[in-house]
Amino acid sequence: MRQNSSKSEQFGRFFRTKNLILRLWIFLSISVLSILISCSHKNSASTAANTNGYFYQMFNSFDPRSLLQNLGNNIIPPLFVNLEASRLALVNATNTFALTSCSSGNLSVVQAAWIAHKSDLKKVEPFRFGTTLAYFSRMDPFLINYLTLSPPSSISTVDLTSGLDQLDSFTVGDLSDAQLTIGQMKNLEKGISAIEYLLFSRPAPNRGTAPTCADFPDVNPYPYPRAFLLQALVLEYSGHVQNVTAAWDENGSNPLGTQLATAGSGTSSAFPSSGAALDAVFAGAVQLLTTMKDGKLEIPAGLSGGGNGSSSKPDRAESRFSGQSFQNLIDNLSIFKAIYTGNGTGAGLGDYVKFYSPKLDEEIKEEIAELEEHLGDITPSLSPSDPSGAWGSSNTANFIAIKACIKELDELLIILNTELAALTGSSPVSGGPGGDGD
Repeated sequence: MRQNSSKSEQFGRFFRTKNLILRLWIFLSISVLSILISCSHKNSASTAANTNGYFYQMFNSFDPRSLLQNLGNNIIPPLFVNLEASRLALVNATNTFALTSCSSGNLSVVQAAWIAHKSDLKKVEPFRFGTTLAYFSRMDPFLINYLTLSPPSSISTVDLTSGLDQLDSFTVGDLSDAQLTIGQMKNLEKGISAIEYLLFSRPAPNRGTAPTCADFPDVNPYPYPRAFLLQALVLEYSGHVQNVTAAWDENGSNPLGTQLATAGSGTSSAFPSSGAALDAVFAGAVQLLTTMKDGKLEIPAGLSGGGNGSSSKPDRAESRFSGQSFQNLIDNLSIFKAIYTGNGTGAGLGDYVKFYSPKLDEEIKEEIAELEEHLGDITPSLSPSDPSGAWGSSNTANFIAIKACIKELDELLIILNTELAALTGSSPVSGGPGGDGD
């Protein structure tokens, strides 16, 4: 009996040892697989393509919190602080202009205040989050409907100048009358393009010619009604801007910057998860590049819909009266670059791209550098209120630079919207009009 018992014990020890070795082998195999996946070129294109999707998500899922914290705390809020400051400067300059003599130089002061404010506005275009989209659409109808509308746009599908005609028709009245008049106008006939028109162009029949004080004569006890119309438009526009900047005010109640930085923590109503916040940032960046390419370059250059540039459409340029259309693009690119690189204050969108493919990250940085160079090669027209000389194939130097910019933007969009989407196993991000939605 002792002999049989001894043999049973020996067999038991053998099987227990074998089972332990098997378990150790499985554990070590999984550990080695984990190390190989996580320590390999973590997200190069080849690795992403050849790694099983389940294990790839298990070991290589990107945590966007550092990116969102940098955007919400460091990059975006200062831009809205600048926008609020230039809004106040614009309102003050316009009010002074409406109540004093134009010959004292106040027209040029308002024009400079507008150009400075417009630059700040172009740097916040990607951040039309949540309820702020409604205010953006009132501030800048062209931005939302760039594929179909000409700034200043019109409710008419035939006469694209009827919006301008309505502005020119206001010839009698004070500020109250002007406010009543614009209150009855369609949203598409107001906003930033209408302000630019009054500031940088004479009325019909000399439309497109830079204004002088003859267009804003002093008529006691009030200035010329056109100055009051300008004041009314700026005040209404200013109200929409203030609603946007208030949403980002760091001293406000649950500002959007804080919500972005804490997305997914349960305190953010706009961003219920960090993934949703990353999607909003990414979609805004793609939308910005798409608008730059399709609306701000191809259409006015006569290169949309198969055009070859022989029939340019300078009336479709974003800032056709102030002559700031190309500066708008430079400002747009500056904020995309800040989003992508992290602006020297922390993580950027490039960290997300690099996580999946260092090669794509390097390609994007190269495209950004080349786009900056080509935008710098474009020369605005000599007459800012008449941009026709800056667009189309007749301006050889500009045309070459514009086409090069379009090519770089197209490459950026392919990388972000197609190649990166393929690597991450996600769907392409729409670049159509309308931003990221409410």
